[in-house]
Amino acid sequence: MADRTDPADELPVLSCRRIGGRIRIDGDPDKPPWNVLEPTWLVPADGRPPCDAPPPDVARAQLAPDAGPLPARWRWQPTALRVCHDGERLYVLFQCIDRDVWGSHRGRNAPIYEEEVVEAFLAPGADPGRYLELEASPLGAWFEARVESPERRRATMRVDSDWRCAGWERAVRVRGDPARRDGRHVGWSAEWAIPFASLGAAPPAPATRWRANFYRIDRADGGQLSAWSPTLASPPDFHLPDRFGWLEF
Repeated sequence: MADRTDPADELPVLSCRRIGGRIRIDGDPDKPPWNVLEPTWLVPADGRPPCDAPPPDVARAQLAPDAGPLPARWRWQPTALRVCHDGERLYVLFQCIDRDVWGSHRGRNAPIYEEEVVEAFLAPGADPGRYLELEASPLGAWFEARVESPERRRATMRVDSDWRCAGWERAVRVRGDPARRDGRHVGWSAEWAIPFASLGAAPPAPATRWRANFYRIDRADGGQLSAWSPTLASPPDFHLPDRFGWLEF
């Protein structure tokens, strides 16, 4: 999976390759095709270099099924992102390295963004100011909404939380006990299958591009906000469609 920069606008491009079969959605990252796709790593949402980040080889080793907790000397807890599709569904996998996995909300459309969450903002049409927001927490809670942002800023956006992503399959796996805040968790993963039809989109032809962004929020230990395409905003703001990168099929 390639992750590069579009020289025309300096926004990242994420390659979403087509796979030959359907993925079983169970939250397990250690199965095909995930275990043969190279991950893309989220970065600080504000665009600044991460503070006390583990070296790349250490971060990659933390994804192994037998890894232990990330040593506390590395404050930045990396997030690996993988995407692919089968012609009918977009598949997304987040692997969150996390010493302290927690949450309190369950069910649909609770404010899980106030705790721990991974998010995808997807704009299948020509206008990035019209996008779908999908989120999941380590406890399996989820959030789904349609966003209209004609001015492409939070102050004037409209969020339709009655919208439902029909057929969206979700699963999470936690490596640790979320009921224990002992700092000895390894992390958690969120695996999704999103029907293109539920997004109002036709199956993408090769070289089709969508605007999109992917995020992680972790409120523990002072907080950490990660993004695939940095929004560069201070205070933090994910709802900036002009900063969405390109998802290329």
